[in-house]
Amino acid sequence: MSAERDDDSVSLERGLARFRSSARRAERRRRIGSALKAAGRVAPLPLACLAPLLAIEKLRPSPGAGIALYAGAGLTLAIIAGAALWAGLRRGAALSGALLLDDFHATGGRIGNALAFARLPRAKRTPLMQLAIEDALGVVQRLDARRAVPLPVPRESGLVVALVAGLALLAAFEVRTLRPVPPKRTLPPALMSADDVALFRSMGEELSRTKSDPVQQAAVARYNRLVEDIAQHRLDRHEVFRRLAEIERDLGEHLEADREALDEGLEGVARELEKSPMSRKAGEALAEKRLDDAEKALRELSEKLKSKKAPPTASELERLRSALKKASEQSHERATAIEQRRRELSEERESLLKKKGESPPAAAKTQQKLADNERQLEHLDRQSNRAKRGSEQMSELDRELAKAAEELERAMKERRKDAGEAPEQLERGAEDVQRMAQKKLDDAQKRELIQRLKEMREVLRQEGQGGEQRKDRMQRFGQRAHGQRPGDGQGQGQGKDGQGQKGSGKLDIRMGRGAGADGIPIPGGESQSQAANGKGRGDQPGQDGSGQPGPGYGNAHDDALTGDRTHIDAKSHDVSAAGIDSGEGTANAEVIYGAAERGFVGKGYKDIFTEYQTVAEQTLEKDEIPPGYRFYVRRYFQLIRPRE
Repeated sequence: MSAERDDDSVSLERGLARFRSSARRAERRRRIGSALKAAGRVAPLPLACLAPLLAIEKLRPSPGAGIALYAGAGLTLAIIAGAALWAGLRRGAALSGALLLDDFHATGGRIGNALAFARLPRAKRTPLMQLAIEDALGVVQRLDARRAVPLPVPRESGLVVALVAGLALLAAFEVRTLRPVPPKRTLPPALMSADDVALFRSMGEELSRTKSDPVQQAAVARYNRLVEDIAQHRLDRHEVFRRLAEIERDLGEHLEADREALDEGLEGVARELEKSPMSRKAGEALAEKRLDDAEKALRELSEKLKSKKAPPTASELERLRSALKKASEQSHERATAIEQRRRELSEERESLLKKKGESPPAAAKTQQKLADNERQLEHLDRQSNRAKRGSEQMSELDRELAKAAEELERAMKERRKDAGEAPEQLERGAEDVQRMAQKKLDDAQKRELIQRLKEMREVLRQEGQGGEQRKDRMQRFGQRAHGQRPGDGQGQGQGKDGQGQKGSGKLDIRMGRGAGADGIPIPGGESQSQAANGKGRGDQPGQDGSGQPGPGYGNAHDDALTGDRTHIDAKSHDVSAAGIDSGEGTANAEVIYGAAERGFVGKGYKDIFTEYQTVAEQTLEKDEIPPGYRFYVRRYFQLIRPRE
């Protein structure tokens, strides 16, 4: 009996599972149908509103119209999807799927009753409930949810299809509009001539080969990138000047302040070292900023203290100890004195402010004293900052000198024959001086790079002011400087037709008046425009046509004159002749004339240029020459530099 009951129970559960599955499918199809009906009802209105937005985008395209179209399309989809989800997810009647199946199969509610009774636990079911379930399973053998709940076609489907088709046709419709074609991208004009680009590129390569600190290496790399960007026409003038200012600012930050602080610190140390005969040589070298010699002198002093053949006397060691001790305290004493004076001025300022408030009649005099006090405080602030920088740079050397003085004092107290560890401390001091020398060398290279940046800025400024005419002249000049022949240049000409004498094809660069369109005049004579027009002063007075000399400039021409007046009808070669009277000096006219004919090439011209440039640089360093004129002198030598 138990086995038969179990089989009936299994059969019953299988039948109920079949009912439940069919009821779920029917319920799902009912929800889908509700969603389709809701979407069909709400779709026509937003689709109709989308048509004007699409038409505006087609007829008058603009960023705003495009944004409105996309926003309208998104809103339309959101409305349709929202209505469909609301209708499809809305809760319906209980066992609605089973009821739909009952209606279609005409079972008299057997499916719904069976599923409702099956929800109760078996123990709570009455015999009538159990009989109803078994009756439903026995009567209803086949269920068809697809036919019982067909998916409806919304009544608005035709309208929706028509609207979607209309929008698709409107979107595919092309409205022809005339749009200006953007011009082809062209490279910006050259900011400087190819010859100047080669000059600054060679300067960058030379700076790259020098050993320097990471900051300078990064600055040189940025400089080289800037030169290459200028050569490739990637930058405009504004960007070039901005990057030049950035590099110069990064390099020049605290550069002069550190140099002045280090020089002051070295002067204080040198002043004390000169008081001892043993350290005088090192002190003199430090005073004259000859750090390499100072390093050598400290090492010699160390060796002298180590020597046992001729040891220094007690008095010499005492004077050396005193000099080293005072030298190590110079930076601290200078900073302390400045701070003490600053405190005094601050107290004086507080007193003057109090006096000004108590005595209004003397306010004018007190205000003048306050202004003087303020200026002195500002000056002391600068001195204090410089002293702090000097102390930071001199800290290592001061420490080694102080240790050397302590070792000498200990050795003298213990009456030892040697100087203890003082020689080793002096060796370390020499290494500190060597590091200072390397830093000064790095700073000098930074100043040289800053000078190159200023020269580039000035060249760019001149190129911008000179216009295309100057650029053309510089281009032809660069070609001839390399020994090339770009063709006959236009020389002096007069009249409306521009007829004139052809240029000689020679290089023309001088510190005076221009002689033709190809001349590169340097300030100091005629204006550039006058030089460019080729109007120069004649060597002889002109004739008025009657054979008598006339006043002023000449305008006649001798037809018998052929060729250039400076041309030598012979093959020239570079020579160098010594003076007969003293055996010194060189006569380099032939070499320079050959350079004017062939360009700035050849070993002979290179040797002469190096000699002349060296003399010019020495003169620039020694003489009081204004910075503006220094640039023109250096620019002159840049233009006539030897080419490969």
